Amino acid sequence: MTIIREDAFPQDRLDPTVKTGLVLCGMGGPDEPGAVRPFLRNLFRDPLIFPVPRVLAPALGWAVSTLRAPAVRRRYRLIDDRCLSPQMETTRMQALTLARHLKPFGLVAEPGVAMRYWRPFPAQTVAQLRERGARQFLLVPMYPQYSSPTSGSTLAFLVEALRHAMPEAPLHAVTGWGLLPGFLHALAEPPARQLIRWAEAGVPAAECALVYVAHSLPQTFIDQGDPYQTHTLATVAAVNRLVNGAVAEAGFSDWARGVAGLADPAPAFQSRVGPVKWLGPEITDRVRHLAAAGRRRLMIQPVSFTCEHIETLVELDLELKEEASRLGMTEFHRGEALNLNDDWLKAMAAMLADQAFGAEVPHLA
Repeated sequence: MTIIREDAFPQDRLDPTVKTGLVLCGMGGPDEPGAVRPFLRNLFRDPLIFPVPRVLAPALGWAVSTLRAPAVRRRYRLIDDRCLSPQMETTRMQALTLARHLKPFGLVAEPGVAMRYWRPFPAQTVAQLRERGARQFLLVPMYPQYSSPTSGSTLAFLVEALRHAMPEAPLHAVTGWGLLPGFLHALAEPPARQLIRWAEAGVPAAECALVYVAHSLPQTFIDQGDPYQTHTLATVAAVNRLVNGAVAEAGFSDWARGVAGLADPAPAFQSRVGPVKWLGPEITDRVRHLAAAGRRRLMIQPVSFTCEHIETLVELDLELKEEASRLGMTEFHRGEALNLNDDWLKAMAAMLADQAFGAEVPHLA
């Protein structure tokens, strides 16, 4: 297994007078029941996701996807009878909105979406953007914190398609943006709002808990130098400072000292797959511990998702909520994913204008 470093991707300075293909990229998801198995097969045959010897990856990818497809199909149907992941449409709207927010900087961007494990694949997206006049490309992964098996694998797949189709085209690939101020403020708003509501209602702080949750990663990646854990801890610490500040500004700093998770905001992790060791603690284990300690009101804030999909709508909203209720918790809240949060998208546009084009921006808020 080889780690893809953040500095492995081109970051050309783009020409603000040239039409830019703005490509938002991510994992992807099924768009019909028949897509679940090939989506899983593509996912689990990627050695950067499923860390097994490369020669075994195709066979294991086929086996795992075959075994898991019926259960995963049932879980997607809990979201949509068509097994349609909302990720694709939300990412498409994010790309359109980002392109619009780049216009005040004098930048013309043609928005597109390319996914790693299901359609639209990069070759299709690049061909469409070239037909619409794009002659340079700005690649933006929808993973806030960089890691080799997510951002790295997705960007490598997209860069390969671009180099094949337009080998001379200037290309700027963004890697991680987990400390972007607009992103941090968007994440901090839901937990701050809920904690203040509890405090104003006179709920004892000893009943309350805040848990930040991120997508997990096999420990082997971290051991080989992948920065995901470090980046995730930095995001959580920065968001938690904003939450504490908002609660204190509302006059409840003394109350907040009794809330589990505010003084020690170490994240929990979700979506572990297979027998290998993953980053922990796992979110269900954290909730069990909190329930055993007498916490009855739970606020969950995801920090690694830019749109709603199976990990939020099923793993958290249904499965984790049910487990929390079984453990005696009486109140469960989950902060929404970024989706079309305009403050975040404006901040992202300002960051892209500055980093890729060298445009003058007043601030990155």
